[in-house]
Amino acid sequence: MGLLVDRVVLVSGFGPGLGRSVAAAALREGAFVALGDLDGERARAIREELDPSGARSLVTALDITSDSSCEAMMAQVKERFGRLDGVVHVAALDHVVGGLLEGGLDDWDRTSAVNVKGTMRMTKAAVPLLQERGGSVVVIGTVGAFRPRIEVLRFAYAMSKGALLTAVRYLARELGRHRIRVNTIAPGFKWGPVLEGWAKGEAEKQGVTLSEIVAGLERDTSLGSLASDDDVANSVVFFLSDLSAKVTGQTLVVDAGSYLG
Repeated sequence: MGLLVDRVVLVSGFGPGLGRSVAAAALREGAFVALGDLDGERARAIREELDPSGARSLVTALDITSDSSCEAMMAQVKERFGRLDGVVHVAALDHVVGGLLEGGLDDWDRTSAVNVKGTMRMTKAAVPLLQERGGSVVVIGTVGAFRPRIEVLRFAYAMSKGALLTAVRYLARELGRHRIRVNTIAPGFKWGPVLEGWAKGEAEKQGVTLSEIVAGLERDTSLGSLASDDDVANSVVFFLSDLSAKVTGQTLVVDAGSYLG
């Protein structure tokens, strides 16, 4: 028996990395999934791998910076499934490289508009459906909100995710009366398409092998190995399921112990 049998889970940011892993884990545990991404065609192609018949899924183009787009997705979810039990916020923007002294602060506005306001916009649109039965909101954060990484400096991204840590605690208080739980998962470096692409670039830049780059990342963990997109997705399932029925306003770090260093 799966942990999410017949529940409806919305995943925003359904790309080939973590979004795909979250959807796969939810389907594995018996859920129906509503999948939204800015690139609707890419999302449909990935969905065909996970749910070829389309019997347990809905996929649509979604722009979390648009009220009308968020509300349109909620309307589709209600029409197709009649309910909503969970929302997983994977959609995020990480396009500003460097710290305060590099580039202009105006470049940070788009990061905040997507990662902070977009997440809040999507959550607000989902509340009317979630409060009908109670449910769970899971925000994907980052260990970078507590542990600056100089070798991969993404100040704007980390700051936006830090703002979401505060938002989650306030939302947990505000939405608790509607039986809606709100929690954060904070991954560190996690193996998947995004990290693999970065690691290959670093290997080429440094003139070393990919395995050497990965070994360096693994040495920074307590467990001696990297977490993966699938590991993070399994933690998402925990927050969506009744196993965490009395857990809200919390942050779970999934980084194989690198934050302890």
